[in-house]
Amino acid sequence: MHRVYPASSTRWSRSIAAALLGMAIAGISPPAHAAAPSVSVSADQALRFGSFFTDTAGTRTVSATGSVSGSAIVPLTGSAPGPAQFTFTYDRGNNANTNYSLLIAVLVPGVASQVSGGVTGTIARFDTDLPGISELVPGQTAQITITGCQRRICSRSFRVGGTLQVTRTAGGAELAIALPIVVTVLAEL
Repeated sequence: MHRVYPASSTRWSRSIAAALLGMAIAGISPPAHAAAPSVSVSADQALRFGSFFTDTAGTRTVSATGSVSGSAIVPLTGSAPGPAQFTFTYDRGNNANTNYSLLIAVLVPGVASQVSGGVTGTIARFDTDLPGISELVPGQTAQITITGCQRRICSRSFRVGGTLQVTRTAGGAELAIALPIVVTVLAEL
């Protein structure tokens, strides 16, 4: 396919080409284009409920602050309980020296569960230390504004705790339940 450009665009293209040629001869690099903004979330620490025993059913809660409580369970020595930790990183794609804030949405896509042997574990309730958000409801987004971003890359860590409901019909098991978190940037403010 052959394209026909108006004479004004040809003159404009020639003047840009002449300017770039002049910069190259003078040893000046042309201005760099900004990269596209990008977002990443890393799982720094898993949500850990530790070692415990229950006769038939019980719950254990590990909060985002690290406090531990339980019902119808007996704590055992072994692995220590603790909240999950995630790091959210936003690369704005340019080095503009302006302060900015981010409006983000945080989502736990659904209930997390695992069956191992005669033990079933389900995490259906989540809490977080993100300011202004006390609970993360599976399947619902929670919005937060991150302030104080000053450089190209803005990064924040946050913790997530939860309540594990366990039922046991036989034996014992070590449960390792993945906790997926989705973070979306809604706006750069």
